[in-house]
Amino acid sequence: MNFIQSINSSLYARKKAETKKPQSFQKKLFINFAITGFIIAIAAAFAYSYIASNMIATFYEREGLQATEHFAQLSELALIYESGENAKEAALATLNYPSIKHVAVISDSNIIILAEGETNEAILSSLEKNDWQDKAAKIFSSSQATWQVAAPVFTSYSEDENSFGLNDEGIEEIYLGYVALQIDTSELRNFQLLLFIRNLGLGLGYGLVFATLLILTLRRLLTPMNKLTQVMEQTSDGNYKISDIDDNASKEIIKVAEVYNQMISNLAERDQKLRSQKNLLKTEVALRTSELVQARDAALEANQHKTEFLANVTHELRTPLQSIIGYSEVVKELLLDEGVIHTQGDLDKITHNADHLLGLINSILDISKIEAGKMELNNQQTNIAELLNKVADTIAPLIEKNDNTLIVNTENIQQDIDIDQKKLFQVLLNLLSNAAKFTHQGSIQLSASINNELLTIDVIDSGIGISPQQQAVIFEPFRQIDGSETRKFVGTGLGLSIAMNLTKLIGGDISLNSEVGKGSCFQLTLPISQQLGATEAVN
Repeated sequence: MNFIQSINSSLYARKKAETKKPQSFQKKLFINFAITGFIIAIAAAFAYSYIASNMIATFYEREGLQATEHFAQLSELALIYESGENAKEAALATLNYPSIKHVAVISDSNIIILAEGETNEAILSSLEKNDWQDKAAKIFSSSQATWQVAAPVFTSYSEDENSFGLNDEGIEEIYLGYVALQIDTSELRNFQLLLFIRNLGLGLGYGLVFATLLILTLRRLLTPMNKLTQVMEQTSDGNYKISDIDDNASKEIIKVAEVYNQMISNLAERDQKLRSQKNLLKTEVALRTSELVQARDAALEANQHKTEFLANVTHELRTPLQSIIGYSEVVKELLLDEGVIHTQGDLDKITHNADHLLGLINSILDISKIEAGKMELNNQQTNIAELLNKVADTIAPLIEKNDNTLIVNTENIQQDIDIDQKKLFQVLLNLLSNAAKFTHQGSIQLSASINNELLTIDVIDSGIGISPQQQAVIFEPFRQIDGSETRKFVGTGLGLSIAMNLTKLIGGDISLNSEVGKGSCFQLTLPISQQLGATEAVN
């Protein structure tokens, strides 16, 4: 059963998850791998573009520096004689490079002796000998579209021969000036942008190819799992499906399919056993139910026969008992008239026991009538205050027997109500008799009130009280606080049961609030507005 409950819980969780429309495993896997592939492709494209752009820029820079140093070598005579004509041919040759837009030859006194080409920026014309620490060409400034490149021009002078020549030992180098070139870098920028765009497109293309291959691969790998999922979805109570294992599936999916098939086989076998047990239980339950119905009917019939028997027997016993009581009274009077006194005590005992036995028979007769449904209601206008006082007068001998005090409070009720006076009288008489029996040298209160169409009568005593265990059964027939043979308080245990049954018969209820050693409170409540309906229902 725990296994089936776990399956039901899983199905419920799956249905609950379906209401939230979760993504499939294939979709999640594709999205994760596709995003990862695109990120890697684009990152690789950016990295390659960056590296290639730096390599091209370095090559472009090296070519510009070499061109500048070559032009500086060809401009040595022009600076010696401070004549631009000697370097004009070299300048024109240098301008043949597509990226070189302007060349200039500047003396050591920062005088421009030659300037060729077009330029949008000022020529470098403020460099000094101290700016050439390494005597090599340099890029002195750069912008988005132009590089400013310059190279120093030195010559060798020999003091012995007083002539210019090669820089051998003992020959001094003389700074003549420098040459300046302006190189247009827009072509470099365009080439770098084109390279970036091409690499980005290549990365995106790689990402698309990767996504396509990923979709095809996932479909191929997950097709066995999807088939297994469809088989699982088609499986229902009593309809178990075995999944076909695809040989092309992965090892993990084959293992899952094998475990699923084994689980379904076990579940089908267990379900078959449960169905057999269920049918067997249905048969046994039907058989036991039939037996219980027969036993119930037999018990009800026996109880009905018992009730009718008790009613008939008690009715037949009342007549001879009443005769015994009547003849005892007659014999007692005759003997008194003849002066025989010593037999009076025996006759009183006969009368007392006969009255006691008659009371028991009347109680049994009342219970029998109630159980047999032969107890009828006879409602009439009744003054509750007068009824309470009448009950108090009747119970007075029993109250005085145990040295108790009875207090009757009828100040809160001065109206007549429609109720069965005799049965209410008997209920109150039984409640007061019970209170008087279990109270010694104490007080008993009898009070009544009407609030919100509800009649409430309280019987409160200061007696021995009733424990919670006894309160649960105190209103059952033949139940007593002390049921042992050596009990102190005598009685049949029918008084409270008769009181409860009569109270329910007239449409009311009795509640009990008691504590051992602190007395008891029996409260009778009766809705006045329901008296007529209760009478009609009984009749």
